[in-house]
Amino acid sequence: MKMMSSKGSGPAAIWEEEIERSESYLLCSLYEEAASSASSILKRLSKHSEDLEAGDPFELYDMLESAGMVLVQSFKQLGRTSEILNELKLLFATVPTIPVQLLLTGACFYISEGHSHGIQEFLEEFLSRWSFVNEQYVLVGTGDNADDAEKCDGPFLLGVDKYLEVVEVYVLKLLGTNLNDVDLASSWVENAKLPEDRRQVLLRYTHCILLKPLTHQKDPSHLCWRMKLIEHV
Repeated sequence: MKMMSSKGSGPAAIWEEEIERSESYLLCSLYEEAASSASSILKRLSKHSEDLEAGDPFELYDMLESAGMVLVQSFKQLGRTSEILNELKLLFATVPTIPVQLLLTGACFYISEGHSHGIQEFLEEFLSRWSFVNEQYVLVGTGDNADDAEKCDGPFLLGVDKYLEVVEVYVLKLLGTNLNDVDLASSWVENAKLPEDRRQVLLRYTHCILLKPLTHQKDPSHLCWRMKLIEHV
């Protein structure tokens, strides 16, 4: 888990101190206290988001991610993973504004415990709100802010690798494996705005999933190796 560290003084330092307290609850297995504390922090950060963004939007992003990670991990330990999606939707203005690592963690917890209600729409909403521009992904409607940003994987920009992590959860784990809808998975990949080399890799993996029932193999690497042999026959 990413831990916050105090930096300087002022309002940000006060928020970080509260986040560190919630992280301490989590590390001490006080999951109810951790969840309650993290939820409270996220609600209050949301109310003060405009003031904090005026200073350093990346600092706010990091604080939201840290508090959110405490929340979803606490929910998992409390057996409340079925509530994760709704809680994140309540705490963030829109799905695309959820820090990407928090979204990935929450979605993986949700899917891994067999929950499916709403997860497809949740991931689709996130993925649909990013445009592929100059070899990176820009949050739709934030072009001016993105131009001023100096790093990826923040409130306005995502690097290709990080965006593709969400794509893989959506296409391979959810559509291809859990929902067994390889046709939809392949169609989405074919039409999505992706770097062409990464598109081809994803299509190969979806084909591997399609071959799985025929080969009765559980190792995806074996299936993809077999797929390459088929392509060269």
